[in-house]
Amino acid sequence: MAGGEEGTRGSRARVRVGLPAVILGCYLVGDSVHRARAAIEFGARWWPWMLLGLAVVNLLRSALPAASLIGPLVLASIAVAGLVRSGHLGTGTVMDLALPGLLALCGAALLWGASGGELRSSWTRVLTSGRIAAPRPMGKTLVLRAVLGELRADLTATGEYERDTVHVTAFAGHIRMTVPRDRWVNVHASGTVLTRVVETGAPPAKVVDPSVGLTVHVLGVCAVVGIVRV
Repeated sequence: MAGGEEGTRGSRARVRVGLPAVILGCYLVGDSVHRARAAIEFGARWWPWMLLGLAVVNLLRSALPAASLIGPLVLASIAVAGLVRSGHLGTGTVMDLALPGLLALCGAALLWGASGGELRSSWTRVLTSGRIAAPRPMGKTLVLRAVLGELRADLTATGEYERDTVHVTAFAGHIRMTVPRDRWVNVHASGTVLTRVVETGAPPAKVVDPSVGLTVHVLGVCAVVGIVRV
């Protein structure tokens, strides 16, 4: 199983590195110096809007599942096409802004989607938000990281009769863990600075054996870590 996890992680890393490399290589063909300078100037001019757009996308991903955005995106595309046809929206604006933005959004969705669904023991979100469901069993040690982003982890299917450890690292981010109500949880938050650890939900209805509980080690800076019992 460990070999499969390492292979999946390596494949995912190759996708995330290789795909941008292919795109960058195709973009630089013909006049590398001029195009590279133009890209740098574009980034220097529009980086605040890029960060704002990324923040909006993260808010949408936190509030809504990705599948629920398919219908609105299709309707928006039809509306843009209608505006162009009627003359209320210039073709140049669509080609220069709308189309590249749509391509970038689709590419980001593909990259984010490539990290879901496989058996893993480590998840990281950097400048993004997302939901994950830990497998059962989850491999005794689970690593959750959020850097300037949000990660919501569902641990309700991890089993009740085993001792598991969760290492949480949050830097200016938010990690929310959902755990079974009848599972013992012990939180070690000595490695936190300006970080709030919040436990919500009803406590266990009966005394739970600590030897089969969940141990959470938190390392956080200017972050929030939530543990929700369901």
